[in-house]
Amino acid sequence: MKKINLILGFLIGLVFFSCSSNSTLLAQSTYKGAPKHQQPSIEILPNSTEYILDQVLEESLTKKLNQKIDELIEQHNVAGITATILIPEKGIWETNRGFISKPKNIIVDSSTVFCWASVTKLITSTIIQQLVIEDKLSLDDKLFKWFPDIQYAKKITIEQLLNHTNGIYSFQADSTLHYSNKHYSPNELLEVSKTHKNLFKPGEYWSYTNTGYLLLALIIEKVEAKTLEQVVKERISDALNLKTLEAPKVMPSNLALAHNKDSVIPKDSSGPLGAGNIISNSKDIAVFLSALLAGKLIPTEMVHAMMKDLYPMFNKGQYYGNGIMLYDFKELNNTDNLWIGHSGGTENYKTIALFDVKSKVIMAISINQNIPAEAVANKLMEIITE
Repeated sequence: MKKINLILGFLIGLVFFSCSSNSTLLAQSTYKGAPKHQQPSIEILPNSTEYILDQVLEESLTKKLNQKIDELIEQHNVAGITATILIPEKGIWETNRGFISKPKNIIVDSSTVFCWASVTKLITSTIIQQLVIEDKLSLDDKLFKWFPDIQYAKKITIEQLLNHTNGIYSFQADSTLHYSNKHYSPNELLEVSKTHKNLFKPGEYWSYTNTGYLLLALIIEKVEAKTLEQVVKERISDALNLKTLEAPKVMPSNLALAHNKDSVIPKDSSGPLGAGNIISNSKDIAVFLSALLAGKLIPTEMVHAMMKDLYPMFNKGQYYGNGIMLYDFKELNNTDNLWIGHSGGTENYKTIALFDVKSKVIMAISINQNIPAEAVANKLMEIITE
């Protein structure tokens, strides 16, 4: 009888596990792409008390960082740059240099804002997580609830929009749109995407899609009955007292324009809603990232859960979670370190917001030119860790 009871207990437990984990197991079994990265430990995330925002770094380190930036600007003829570094228990370094417009000789100053391209996605994802906490959304909600006319809308989940496993065609891949200087509204971008079939069934593979984040932004607007601009202001900028971070519909005159060498690129500067339209200086982006990772905007456990499934991206050593990126230096240069954050860019704008796991340094960089922000971050990190 004891043996029979044990068997019955095991079978009941198996049924319970199967029911509670069915959706997770199904999601895992349908994925056919390259191996995912292991979720990092929650212990690597920073503490909110480690960063001192009202204290500048010691003079010798500040001097070295300024010299390195001067050297990089001269070597690569950098149009303009905003960069901020937060070093735990030591303080902050920031710089805003170069040109808003070289042809018009308009100089960058402390009031200048830069585009942050796909770093925007980390902010959009953060707002989605907040709505989940408030029971206004679920990561398992289907796209059909808001956009029933999209292919596979009954199967695509909010989480698949966040992690780019939804298969929806990314509008910027459309050649007509890609080479156009016209401003496209969110609805027009969505219509461009819908003229193309989905790349794969939901959950099968990973493919970066700005359309997914445009849809997330539109869902946020529907759920909150507010514009994304209002939501970002209330939930992010006002909550953290950030003066420059916003998601405006119209780009301001103090925006550093995209350059190709010494010429301004005559292209619409506004990024796609929810996928690339955040503007800010680097300090506000760095403060946002520090607040997010330290659990000030959503619980630390939820930040950690954003990295539970890390899908391999198009570049070696880069992985994508729920709106957050992981850079594994073991694969990049055979060193034992990780960066967590998000990068972004267009042909003539490059950005990155990162948390260096080993040193706990937070860095935010935006350059209004085709110069990799990751490379600049590496150069500055060498100064800090030497």
